Amino acid sequence: MRKFILILLIVSINSYGQKCGFEIDKQNIIENKDLDYFLEKFEKEKFEITNKKESIPKHINKQLKCLANGFTIANPNKKYQSSDVVYGSKKLADRGLVFLAKSENTLILYYGISSGPGISSKYLFIDYDSKGIRKLWCGNELGIYRNMKTLEDITRQIKLYRDNFLGLQSGIVSF
Repeated sequence: MRKFILILLIVSINSYGQKCGFEIDKQNIIENKDLDYFLEKFEKEKFEITNKKESIPKHINKQLKCLANGFTIANPNKKYQSSDVVYGSKKLADRGLVFLAKSENTLILYYGISSGPGISSKYLFIDYDSKGIRKLWCGNELGIYRNMKTLEDITRQIKLYRDNFLGLQSGIVSF
């Protein structure tokens, strides 16, 4: 009976980390280890700028919802929960999309999200295939919200802030 309980415990712990089909490596993100990987992809791959949340592949959106315990995003210029103040009874998306570009297997998102009294911006870069997310990097610009229109805008901001103290990473991985 003890062996059975031990095996059940081990299986449940291992499956918990895999329940979303991808495990976030927080230390890797905080240290920006995959950032150069994504910046290289931005230069080499052909991206289509869609700026539509519907461009997020359904299986990736499902994984993001699982990984973030809920991932809702509004299209550009649509209302979203941009502060802690709740108006009305209608549930708004938690994020407001500013920029979305997509290649064959890379997704680039830049969006605003409530950070208490104001809006912070988030970067989310995803490398994926038909099975799901393979690599994920996310970063912040705390207290800053920019109107990014091109992949060059995104790349320039990343290069400018990547090595600044608390430039892209706050020590907390969230997206």
